Amino acid sequence: MASTSLFLGVAAICTALTVFMPLLFGSLAIVFALLSKGYGKKMLTQAKVGFICGLGSFCITTAMFVSSFIMLISNPDVLVEVGRQYDATCEAMYGQTSEEMFGYSFEDMMEDYADLFR
Repeated sequence: MASTSLFLGVAAICTALTVFMPLLFGSLAIVFALLSKGYGKKMLTQAKVGFICGLGSFCITTAMFVSSFIMLISNPDVLVEVGRQYDATCEAMYGQTSEEMFGYSFEDMMEDYADLFR
């Protein structure tokens, strides 16, 4: 279990820039590290490294979520630009605007969300 914790902890750090994988790998690394301890008083070195990597991935992922949210609150025009780019991508890929496909424009939808932060 200590080796599994180490492997999952390193995988959590390696996938830290994705959204869900570090949360999955990190939580499993922490669980396996704690389970590898058993009834003993000390954890193996591999389990400690897996535990630390799992916690590190949680910290990195949380920092990314918080910084993204702060960026959107401080500059809501980014949302409008994302909607505009998505509309352009839909039109380039499918030959139709997103308004023709879905009944609404993503730029308009993001504009409504941006108004909540203004």
